[in-house]
Amino acid sequence: MNIFRPQRPYIFRPPKYSSFLAPFLIKISEVFFLRKTFRMRRITSEGLDSVSQLVDAGHTVLIAPNHADHADPHVLICLGRRHGLTFHFMAAREGFELSPLHAFALQRCGAFSVDREGADIASIKTAMQILRQARFPLVVFPEGEIYHHQEQLDPLNEGVCTMLLRAAKSLPNEKCAYLIPAAMLYTYEETVESSFPERLNVLEERITWKPKDEMEVVDRIYRLGEGLLALKEVEFLGSARSGSLVDRLSNLRNELVAAVEEKHLPKKGTGSIPERVKALRARIRKQLLGSDGNVSEEEQARLYDDLDTLFVTVQLYSYPGEYLRENYSVGRIAETILKLEEDVLGKADYPVPRDVHVKFGAPVEVKAYLKEQSLNTRNAVGPLTTLLSERIQSMLQELG
Repeated sequence: MNIFRPQRPYIFRPPKYSSFLAPFLIKISEVFFLRKTFRMRRITSEGLDSVSQLVDAGHTVLIAPNHADHADPHVLICLGRRHGLTFHFMAAREGFELSPLHAFALQRCGAFSVDREGADIASIKTAMQILRQARFPLVVFPEGEIYHHQEQLDPLNEGVCTMLLRAAKSLPNEKCAYLIPAAMLYTYEETVESSFPERLNVLEERITWKPKDEMEVVDRIYRLGEGLLALKEVEFLGSARSGSLVDRLSNLRNELVAAVEEKHLPKKGTGSIPERVKALRARIRKQLLGSDGNVSEEEQARLYDDLDTLFVTVQLYSYPGEYLRENYSVGRIAETILKLEEDVLGKADYPVPRDVHVKFGAPVEVKAYLKEQSLNTRNAVGPLTTLLSERIQSMLQELG
């Protein structure tokens, strides 16, 4: 999640795929992003041949991967090039708003924008058009946000299955619509473990602590996490709270989102933390932009403070609490430290080369699924989303 200042009116960016420019832009992505920025050493996959066969046969294909790393779309674009597939992506508006150059490159590679906090009809219509035309496989990340705990899937957005079911309904009888669950798992070079102590030193010193080199790494991370949580509790609640780390994380994020809801909604919101935050961000952005243009500087400051509070809420949500201790691994430690660096230092660098393996699961043919489950396109959204979540989580466990 990003908070751009000042807020700008949303402009839909359609895909403008260029068969001439895309190979050049993809090569730049591989050299400057995959290799240098994200330190990708090896990209492997399985199951992509079956995807190619479905696309070649003219069927509708929607690929739904987990979203645990900033490198995810670059990895998929690279794999698509290897297999002669031109993936099109539904991508968050923030990526297009970084600069005109970013928008130009994303669009020429087949990406189009979506305003995740608004009713983005243009984006949905574009996705439906791509699915119905069945020329290109569409990639949508159903988790939405990147939370940096790749082995633990977050709740999926039902909109992904809604779009595919609607598209399947209008296809001719000889054409089928397929949902492809995909699991992406990153692994670090073993030398990453040697980087942990110094990186934790930097984080501890950032909050004026003396580094605890003698402590075991996981204990240091939890100690640091509790210290950072206490700082946020003091900032927003006036004092640090007692109790387990999991309970304190849950209590603080619930109190923060409830406090913002009290200012902007007639009653407390319902649903998960991401859903409640999404609704609030949409409302606050609308107020900031103001149809009459008469939002005072004082009111703008208050609204941006509320966006900052929601940003902290999502940060808190992204830490599961027991992720490291429930299944200790070097990979989980590495991604947790990376996330702490992003949140505390404002940026993070990948210290060593990494590998990624992408598994494309068994295709779910929508019409056959509806018939087998005695469902229709309306009441199948929830069950199909649940099936997608179970398939992705199962593949992540297999890869882990």
